[in-house]
Amino acid sequence: MDTQNFNLASSRNRLYIWVVIAAVIILITILHFLTPTDQIVWHEIYQRLYYIPIIAAALIFGLRGGLAASIFTTVIYSPHIYIHWQQGHFDYSINQYAEIVIFNLVGGIMGALGDRLRKSRERAERNAEEKRIAYDELQTTFQQLLQAEKLASLGELSAGIVHEVRNPLASIKGAIEILEDELMVDSPRREFVGLAKGEIDRLDQLVGEFLRFARPAKPSKTPTDLNEIVDSITGLIANQAANQSVTVISDLQKNLPLISVDAEQIKQVVLNLAINGLQAMSQSTGAEKTLSFKTFQQISELIIEVTDSGSGVDPKNLSKIFDPFYTTKEKGVGLGLSIAHKIVTQHGGHLTAKCTTHLTTFTLAIPLDPAPSS
Repeated sequence: MDTQNFNLASSRNRLYIWVVIAAVIILITILHFLTPTDQIVWHEIYQRLYYIPIIAAALIFGLRGGLAASIFTTVIYSPHIYIHWQQGHFDYSINQYAEIVIFNLVGGIMGALGDRLRKSRERAERNAEEKRIAYDELQTTFQQLLQAEKLASLGELSAGIVHEVRNPLASIKGAIEILEDELMVDSPRREFVGLAKGEIDRLDQLVGEFLRFARPAKPSKTPTDLNEIVDSITGLIANQAANQSVTVISDLQKNLPLISVDAEQIKQVVLNLAINGLQAMSQSTGAEKTLSFKTFQQISELIIEVTDSGSGVDPKNLSKIFDPFYTTKEKGVGLGLSIAHKIVTQHGGHLTAKCTTHLTTFTLAIPLDPAPSS
């Protein structure tokens, strides 16, 4: 629709320019007819004025425009020469006929120059657009490399932390369980033992998140239907979505080709995105809360989009959401999206996010023939 409007506006502008050019040529011709033949100087001035609309048409519309303006000038100016100059001023009329020839030569030459200028301008615009696209792709690649380096460095650190923390935690938990056995069933100290065991379990869970981040399992790829993955996720979150009055929408492209991925890992990614969306809408007071899933093929990639109508992400923080430990949740660890990003990267794809006023969309793109991950 926008393209049609643009074309319509462009056609109207071209027609307006042609009307102006034709009006100027007609006006100059009228001046010729109204000016007495004894005022030759004025007639010579009017002849020179014809070049303005001819050159303008040539530069704006090219060779066809220049010739059209010069031929129109020839047709409309010739009767004046024949009526007023042919009889009593034959020599001067010859000069005017020669001037008409020059009109057409100028229209043709300037029109050819106008075509060359237009082609040069179009070529420069194409080059500028190609450079802009290349720059955007370079920026995206740079951000992805930077993110990958952050994750790799932190992964090595996390692996060391897991090794140093998990064993002492197991020892502490064992010691507390021994002490618990020595306490009376009705002892008030059992409450503190329960608190200590709960905190140890929480730390053990956190360490487990570190381990999954530091050493995610190598993908075990099999031909998979992404629509089946999305269907399974919508089934898993159906109850939670209903409890939050969230409408789940599925827009799945039919007959998607199978893609070689680790189905469980991709399911983990999509589930993480879905849970994040539900949590983002848990405090939302909007009249309509929706969580939508969309699948489609885009050239050589299969895409899954997960969109929620939650509180959104501050644009200035959008570049941080895949950073390890970045979270806006009170009890969040900040590793969920980092792990998801790492899984998708291992599949040769990419995970991105964009946010509008009331919608946040995560886009998971995996190539049909992914390059081997390092």
